[in-house]
Parts: sequence; C-alpha cells; structure tokens
Amino acid sequence: MSGTALRHAWLIMAHGNFPILEKQLRFLDSENADFFIHIDAKVKHFDFDRFRAIPQKSRVTFTDRIRVSWGHVSQIEAELILLRAALPGGYDYYHLLSGVDVPVKSRAYIEAYFDAHNGTNFLHFQHAAINREHRDRSRYYYPLQRLNIQNRAVRLALRRATVFLQRPFVDRTKTHPAGTVLQKGANWFSITRPLAEYVLSKEDWIRETFRSSFCCDEVFIQTLVMSSPFRDTLPPEYYGDDHKNCLRYVDWQRGKPYTFTDADFDELIHTGEPYLFARKFSYAAHPGVVDRLFAWFGEGGEGA
Repeated sequence: MSGTALRHAWLIMAHGNFPILEKQLRFLDSENADFFIHIDAKVKHFDFDRFRAIPQKSRVTFTDRIRVSWGHVSQIEAELILLRAALPGGYDYYHLLSGVDVPVKSRAYIEAYFDAHNGTNFLHFQHAAINREHRDRSRYYYPLQRLNIQNRAVRLALRRATVFLQRPFVDRTKTHPAGTVLQKGANWFSITRPLAEYVLSKEDWIRETFRSSFCCDEVFIQTLVMSSPFRDTLPPEYYGDDHKNCLRYVDWQRGKPYTFTDADFDELIHTGEPYLFARKFSYAAHPGVVDRLFAWFGEGGEGA
C-alpha cells in the first residue's frame, strides 16, 4: 500500500429525508473525497445551492435527474448516471449510498478500512446460486413497473399475472452471452475504479438485458462481476444474507428492510467489523437515533 491517501467518490441517491443527506455531507467531507448526488426528479423543491455549499473540503456535483420508480430499470439508470459523472475524477473507490444511510464507524475508520483493503470490491451476493424467483426478474418483461403502483396487493397481483402469461413463451436469459452467471444481492456497493470502468463499458448490454425488468438493480452488477475476472477481487466467502460484504448493516428480519429507531442506538454503535454504514432510517419518524449516531461517530464524537 502506498503512502498516498485513497480518493473516494460518494455516489448518493436521494429522494427525501434531506436532513440525513445534509449530515452525510458534513460527516464525509474530506480532502480525499467528493460527492456526486442524484436527486429524484419527482422532488419539486430542493435547495441545490445550500447543499452544494455544505462541505468545506469536498466538491459536490449534482447529476442530471430522472424519475426513479421502485423496482424499475430507472434505478439502474440512476446508478449509471452517478458512475458516469464520477468516473472522470479518477477516484480509487466509488461508493453507492442511499440518502437514508448513516455511518456506524468514524470517517477516519472508514477511510483507513479502504486503505487496508485497497483493490477489493465490496458487493453483496445473497446466494451461491440465484434462485428461480430472482432469475425471473430478468427472464420476463415487466412493462407495468414504471407505473410505480403504491397498493402492494395490486402491484403483486399484476406482476404475477405478467409472469404467468409469459412463462410458456418468454426466456430472455437465453440471449445472454456464453459464460453469463446471473447473481443477486443488495444494490449498494463500494467498488474500485477498474470495476467502475468495466461497468460503464457494458452500458449498452446492461440496458438491453435489463430493460423492462424487475428489481434488477440488485442483479446487474452482481451478474457482471460473477461473469468476469473481477470475481477474483471480492472478499473471501462473499455469499450470505448479512450484507457484510457490501459493508452495510441492514436488517431484513424485522422489516423490508427494518427502519432503525431510537431504541436501536446501542445495537448500532456495536455493529463491529466490517460494517461501515447502516440503513435504513427515517428522520421524520426517528430523528434521535440519526442525530446521536452522527454525533457519536463524527468529528470529536465519542466514537471517533
């Protein structure tokens, strides 16, 4: 490892909970880092100038905006927009965060962690082999996903009907190049510049393969990596449902995922290695736990 500090690009997707975004910008502000932020186009009022001025050392770039719908390919497009904006900066690591992620380690700890693991790509893989339900996300077309139907029962019924009608006739995976290994995991990542470059070199394939898909923001990068030499740059034993290998503390047992509350503070400050961030949080519902975590791990905080 060289004595030169690694440079970090923090890629943030946000559509609300903006007090958390403000705290992220203060917390991660560093001469070794810059921010690239996608604000969902559905957001009508956002003070770009105020947020751009928050960091004292880092530069803030707001990317082009699109309307992002849950489970829709627009999720993937927003990630590609962020990577395209950040790649010319030549950063060592590119980290995808949501606007509801909160640190569970100090900034100094986070930067030192990547110094110690330079070259490793941190991605989550849920299973050693993708199951049928997750394979079906890219096997069939989901033209209604863009509608972003809020009623969960209606949304689920329409999705099942869409799959039922296509099952005898459609299998988009048959057109995948030889050697393609479909995989699934969390969409949040911390990846190296070579992998970021590789992902962007596959933009046309990504769009063609995952257009009209369902929740394939949790499939496309995992599939690219597992179908390439970059699979050798992952942490050892990278399969599992604990999200350790994307360094995020996420609880899918108590919620989908669980939203942490004030009562979870002690749990969160004792997450241990290798968790660097936790998600998700609601500042409107539980501001106390957010404020306490940023204070605890922030500059001069007890956890620094």
